[in-house]
Amino acid sequence: MQDFFVALFIGLIVGWLIEWLIDWRVWRPQFAALRQENAELRRQLAALTAPDHLPAVEATKAAQITAKGD
Repeated sequence: MQDFFVALFIGLIVGWLIEWLIDWRVWRPQFAALRQENAELRRQLAALTAPDHLPAVEATKAAQITAKGD
């Protein structure tokens, strides 16, 4: 019976190590890319909502609405 628990414990440790390696090699780089994309999108949003940029955005929206109406 004691051999069963030793084998179970070793199996759990080996499984955890394999899962950790998969996480390290597969998922972490994907999360890093998503974080970088998120930061870029936030920078673009901040640039578009800056007070000095809003009149140009409103003029572009008005032009698009006018073009759709024609």
